[in-house]
Amino acid sequence: MPRRELLIIDHFENELAVIKYGHHTFTLLRSLLPRAAKEGDVIKLAVVLDAQASARRKKEARSVAGVEFEE
Repeated sequence: MPRRELLIIDHFENELAVIKYGHHTFTLLRSLLPRAAKEGDVIKLAVVLDAQASARRKKEARSVAGVEFEE
């Protein structure tokens, strides 16, 4: 069942947006939000894994440090 809590912009503190999520509060860089975002707006976030970027970082780490990672 999907969660029903809303992500609401509570207020801004300089370059940060203070976000309320149920009983929790966290901050995001204001620059990550649309320019028109304002206090009281409800926002949606999508978190996705970037497998290609992860693989590139692992490859770079191996070449720089000789580190082995499990695939």
